[in-house]
Amino acid sequence: MRLTMFTDFGLRVLMRLAGEPDRLFTSEQIADEFALSRHHLQKVVRALADGGF
Repeated sequence: MRLTMFTDFGLRVLMRLAGEPDRLFTSEQIADEFALSRHHLQKVVRALADGGF
């Protein structure tokens, strides 16, 4: 199965949040942890939030 980078980043964010549900994360922390662009990750997080996640 092939995923877009946007989808891949979204899944990474959701898995990271699910791994520690009681902890709060910033998009900057997650971007640093996965060595992702902070700007791009913020777009992903915004899309997830708009989608109800």
